[in-house]
Amino acid sequence: MSNGTKRVYDARAKYPDRGKTTENSFSVLNVSIKNLQTALLLLSSTEEPVLQAVLSHLAEFARKQDLNIFELKQHLLLEILIDKELFINADSVIIRRFALFLITVILDNTELGEYDAEKTTQLLDVAFRFYLKEVDEFCIEYLTYIVNLCLRDPKVAQTIIENIEFLEKFKNIFVSSDNPDTVLNSIEALHKILQVQSAEEMLEFTTLPGFPVDRIVCELTNEFLEIRLASIKVLKTLLADTSEDSVFDGLQRCFFVLQQLVKAFCLDPKAPDALGIIEVLATALRSAKMTKLFFEQNLFDQMVENLKEIMDTLPSEVVCAIISIFAETAKYQKYLPRIHQADITNMFIKCLMKSKHEPAPFVIMGITRLIAHPEALRAIIGEYAHGAMLRLINLFRAPDVSIKTREQAAELIGSLLVHAFRITADQLIDLDICDALTTTLKQGLPELSIDLILSLLAIIESLADNDEYRAIMGQNVALTEQIAQLLMRSYAHSILVHNIFRCLCTIIDEEPVREILLANYIVSSMKRALKSLSNLVKTAVTNFILQTTRFNEFVDAYIDRGILQVLMLFQKHAFCVSTWGPAIESILSKCPTMKFCIRNYLGFTDITAGKDFYVSKRKFDDFCCFQAILRFDCSPLETVLVVNFDRPTELEADVVCVPSHCLHAADVSGDQKWSYCKRPADRKLPEYLEALNETLALNGLVENPDKIRRSIDFENVAKRSKIIAEAVNSVMGEDIKILDINTTEECSRHTVRCHLEHLRQVYHTNFIPIGEVRSGCQFERAILFKAFADQIGLPCTLQRSVDGRMLYNEVPLPLEMDKDVHCDQKTLKFMPWRMLRPTHIVDLMYNVGELYPMQSRQALQYLRLY
Repeated sequence: MSNGTKRVYDARAKYPDRGKTTENSFSVLNVSIKNLQTALLLLSSTEEPVLQAVLSHLAEFARKQDLNIFELKQHLLLEILIDKELFINADSVIIRRFALFLITVILDNTELGEYDAEKTTQLLDVAFRFYLKEVDEFCIEYLTYIVNLCLRDPKVAQTIIENIEFLEKFKNIFVSSDNPDTVLNSIEALHKILQVQSAEEMLEFTTLPGFPVDRIVCELTNEFLEIRLASIKVLKTLLADTSEDSVFDGLQRCFFVLQQLVKAFCLDPKAPDALGIIEVLATALRSAKMTKLFFEQNLFDQMVENLKEIMDTLPSEVVCAIISIFAETAKYQKYLPRIHQADITNMFIKCLMKSKHEPAPFVIMGITRLIAHPEALRAIIGEYAHGAMLRLINLFRAPDVSIKTREQAAELIGSLLVHAFRITADQLIDLDICDALTTTLKQGLPELSIDLILSLLAIIESLADNDEYRAIMGQNVALTEQIAQLLMRSYAHSILVHNIFRCLCTIIDEEPVREILLANYIVSSMKRALKSLSNLVKTAVTNFILQTTRFNEFVDAYIDRGILQVLMLFQKHAFCVSTWGPAIESILSKCPTMKFCIRNYLGFTDITAGKDFYVSKRKFDDFCCFQAILRFDCSPLETVLVVNFDRPTELEADVVCVPSHCLHAADVSGDQKWSYCKRPADRKLPEYLEALNETLALNGLVENPDKIRRSIDFENVAKRSKIIAEAVNSVMGEDIKILDINTTEECSRHTVRCHLEHLRQVYHTNFIPIGEVRSGCQFERAILFKAFADQIGLPCTLQRSVDGRMLYNEVPLPLEMDKDVHCDQKTLKFMPWRMLRPTHIVDLMYNVGELYPMQSRQALQYLRLY
């Protein structure tokens, strides 16, 4: 044949020796192996028939009984298979299936803590690589199951998010798979991944392209119950995010999930997963967007119609669970008419009243939201006659009821008080709500939750808005005691302390409440609150002080028991509490003694009448020293002048007798007994005031009582000031030489000092009534002038000089300019006293009764500053 022609047969010169080939070949070896360890050794073989036979025997061995699986675990089959990488590269699909089957069997009988995270991670690493290259459906099923089991460890579940390549294939297989087991394990694995993510991580993960949310929604109607239950768990987690950026951002997807949920429920309301579907639907309807679609797309009507047909056949727990859906939709008031017209209100009432056990929290929550609709409110009020209010009271007071139900019951009562106060309050009073509140509060923390206590306090506040009901609660000693004791135990929760103080402010007008609070260490609780690190607590207690300084017993307690001291000492630590300063001024305004000691000034609104007013000759840098003198039985080094118009005779309780053995022999003569009194009587001061009023009457300067607090007679301020100054001079002018204001000579201070020394010997104490002082200079006269001015309604100040040796008085006189529209006496006379400004100093020593403009030469001369 030519060279271009292809030969069909070539002659061979040599032929192989077939006999020799037969001699060199290894014949088939059949060995009977009955030892597990020997079988495991064969897993190191490279012959696929051997591996297939061994793995088949191991699988058959594992299927026989669970004890065999534990024996395989003891022989470290799991570790061997991991080291062999589960035979990923085996050409035989049967080998891969057997290897994966054995792994799933072992893991299925393994507790979570038996293997450390490192071994689990190693297994997952092999499974991930296996998963990425495998195409066999059964292997994929086994691998999905293995991944699902390994994700039981949260640390492992957290790391899987970083494997982007695996997640991508995982999503694709899940979306396209028809294998029910693969679908089930994929959904469960996905749920475990979502559980270990934060809100931000979950949002980022679920909004990635290709996230299989639509497939999960579709599985709500799957024929297998396990898949439906798994889908319900994942959807509940996803629907908890109601933000606009969630995976359910699009309206189409929102409608799809609602439609599937309603369809799944309506297909079989008695199915085992019906309660789960209801729970997911209630979670979805927390979103306003979902609720809008639920009503606008007639899904609400579809569900209501279906319920009407089967309501009587449903178990009671399913009926009450269905209400959770309507409880969520009732949050939006515009849908309340449709809800009420569908007879949902009666469903709520029935579940509340007819339930043998305690109603679920969402039942009461739904009623709370429904009462915003007038017709629903009437229906609920109509149940009062059938014991609805008693039912609610019994719920919140019973310790064996779940805390959420108790919270909702108390909140519903508070809401009913807002929407139907009179009829609800009457019901509560008839049912002895005070006793129920006392019993409940007595349980204390931690038995009660913060929210429950806040709701109970809100009930008290609502009832206390009515004087009649507040008086009834005020008479209940036990209730006030429990509130006071609760306050002492609540300082770990600032919001609770804040609300307790606010509640006390509403009932403090009742005298029994004040007595009980003072007896139950309210002052100690307030001290602790003032030293708190929480600005909310400090604001609450200072507000309480502002509300309670109307009552003398509280003012005395604040001064005597150290509240004022804490307020003064901790001012620099309360710069964020706007009511701290006003609380100090509120106390001081009711106690001129302490205000003058601290501020060295009394203004127009600081009235000395009504209680004892003590002024020490000594100026104290620390008011606590003077407070200790007044509180304890000790005598000051300097004279303390006492002003009181209402005590002509001493009270026996105030007189202190000095035992004779405490005195020197020279001090005791015969049967004479020594006694002293820090609250001395003043017989002469009322007489002086009566004489002053007569003088004012003769001059036509007695003010009309109706106008004392409403207007100021500026035209007669100077005249009345002069008359008062002359009255003071006539009282304290004994042995006092009247000097000229221009002289540098001092007044008769020595005479005054001797006179006060004599009075101290007469009274056996340094506490001297101002009416007994017959010789006085600027200091003593200024005190008496202020006392008289406060009695007749003349605006007047009392101020101590910088060196503390002199007191002086100021009065307001408008310095009117011609045709000045901003300074008109007709307008100024109706100005509140707190808005007046001092303009003139009163001369009580030289030109008695003269008024000197402030900063004038005469004023500076009077103050000995010129």
